[in-house]
Amino acid sequence: MRILTGAATAIALLMAVPAAAVGQFSVNVTAPVLSIPGNNDYKTELAAAGVHVYTADLATITLTGKAKVKFEFMGSESGFSDGFQAGGGAISVTENGTGKLPWQAANLGSLIYNGGPITDWFFKSNNGVPTAGIGHTAFGIFLPQGTQVGSQYLSSVLYLGFDDQPNNADDNHDDLIIRVTAMAVPEPASWAMLIAGFGLVGAAARRRRTVVAA
Repeated sequence: MRILTGAATAIALLMAVPAAAVGQFSVNVTAPVLSIPGNNDYKTELAAAGVHVYTADLATITLTGKAKVKFEFMGSESGFSDGFQAGGGAISVTENGTGKLPWQAANLGSLIYNGGPITDWFFKSNNGVPTAGIGHTAFGIFLPQGTQVGSQYLSSVLYLGFDDQPNNADDNHDDLIIRVTAMAVPEPASWAMLIAGFGLVGAAARRRRTVVAA
């Protein structure tokens, strides 16, 4: 009976670990929201992810709370050397102008952000636009459907697209595409409870093996 009680206690501890509040991306739109043009080479893939429109000029991105942000390289279509960085270079990727690459999800790493405006995400190129931060005409933000409240879009996942020649007519923001995902950050107390729960499960299992052997 004591073995069952120990296992039940462990399970209860695991279930009692509180879910950390997850910050989400809030995109504030100033310029008109535009349909993704037909000459965007990843329009089909973006549509499959539920994304059909984008914005750029004077937009802002704010995290509504603390979050672990995962960065993924999704695709690139450019003849120039284009790159993306976040966290002062802690996250960085450069595509060396090899033309269109297959749609993918290559993990670039994660950073933990407190709630507030995002100011350290930048696209760059060796042609056209040396550096473009959030709100620059070359920094596109693809907006998910069904998340709009007034001039704001709220989502835990965003696709960011770079246009390395914004003064040209194509204006399709497919030269480099990054996906960012906001995830929960477990608090230290939650980790302690989780470890304690696993310890009790292990102890209960060992005790059960001892009783069976006896």
